[in-house]
This record gives sequence, C-alpha cells and structure tokens, in this order.
Amino acid sequence: MRRLKAVFFDLDDTLVLTEDCDRAAFACVAQLAEELLPGCNGRRLVNEWRPLFHASPWCPEGKVEVEAWRAQLWLQAMGRQGHSDTDAAAALQRCFSSTRLQHFRFGEGVEPMVASLQQRGLQTVVITNGHATVQRQKLEACAAARLFRHILVGGEEIARGGHEKPHPSIFHKACSLAGCLPEEAVHVGDSLLADINGALRAGLAGAVWINRNGERPVPTGLRPAAILSSVLELPSALEQLQLLPQQEV
Repeated sequence: MRRLKAVFFDLDDTLVLTEDCDRAAFACVAQLAEELLPGCNGRRLVNEWRPLFHASPWCPEGKVEVEAWRAQLWLQAMGRQGHSDTDAAAALQRCFSSTRLQHFRFGEGVEPMVASLQQRGLQTVVITNGHATVQRQKLEACAAARLFRHILVGGEEIARGGHEKPHPSIFHKACSLAGCLPEEAVHVGDSLLADINGALRAGLAGAVWINRNGERPVPTGLRPAAILSSVLELPSALEQLQLLPQQEV
C-alpha cells in the first residue's frame, strides 16, 4: 500500500452534526407555527414537512429558488391541518434556515483533529453533496474555508457538467486538488451509498464509515476500512490501519 497523502471528509453528520442542527430548527419552527396558525399542532406540522423535504429538498428543474421551494413545502404541510397562509409558510422557512445555520458549527474537537492530520503532512479536502446555495451557506456558517483549503460541492460540480458523490469523478477531482493518487487517499463519511460505496468505487485506499448511533448494519459486499461512532476517532483508526505518516520530531 502506498503512503497515505490525503484525507477527504464529508460535511453533514460527519464534520458537523447536522441532525442536531435540524432538531433545534424544528423546535423553533414548531413553536412559531403554533403562534402564527391558530390551532396548529407544531410537532405534527414538522412531521408532515420532513418527508416532503426528504423527497424533494429543492426544485428538480431548478426553476424555483430553494428557500421559496421549501416555503411551498411548509404551505403543503400546513394544508393538512386546514391552514393556507403563504406569509406564515415563508416565515417558517426563514425560521428553519436561520436557526439551522446558527447551530451549524464543527463538532467539538473537530478542528484540532483535522489540524493534527494536517500537521502530519496530510492534505485534507471536504466533499459535500447538495444544493450549491444551501451547502455554501453551511460552509460559511462553520467557517470551513479557514480549516480546509479545498472544498468540493456536489451541486456545483453538477452545474459544471460533472457529478456528485458517489460518482468516482468527484473523488478523483479531490485527488487532483490534493496532489495524490486515489490509492493514497481515504474518505470519511456517514453515507454508505455516497461516501463509502463512492470512495471504494473510485479506488481510494479506504473508506471510513461514521455510524454515529451504531444502529445500521453494513450491507454485504461493502467493506469500510473502519467503522467509527465519531469522526474524532479517525486519527486512532488510521494509526491502527498503519496509514498515518510518521510524525516528525
């Protein structure tokens, strides 16, 4: 095996605990909904909105701005409780977006962990899927550019005629930015499809799976190099895999 030269990171629920940010945002939305919409059950509204959001988080044709699209989803969800208020829907989306971004920070210990890898001579790159506007707002909220020189956003790659994860091309582009071969890099992420399968298809030296709650089984035929409950365990895992460069003294 070649000496490891680079580590690639997913963003959501890897470097930042997006689920926790969403939880805070949903609590804010539920409270606001009950203030704006008489008789509305805020928790039910959130539960009605979430599957709509996961099914289509932005306009597939790109004809509707993402915040307006998500406001339409709130309008659709509130309709199931007999409400139809476009101003309230827009306010709920503003609440969701602003609260989510307010909480969108690197997890405790993430920055020194990444810095320690960089001090070992490793190049680090963020590879994140999603809508370009949404992901750039998240990246700005957590000041990712201060820690990472290279950041790839799947939505931007698609706009240029490329691909997002799990397509090998975005991993190969990260290799080019890091100045390494695929077999000299590992990728870390929480998605078995986008991160683990994608990295292995791209020929990377390994894929490290963040299985935060330890609840999801590994599908047959998919072999992460390591399974961690937190990205903070990465340096120890790389040591055990004998992938870390020798530390200079």
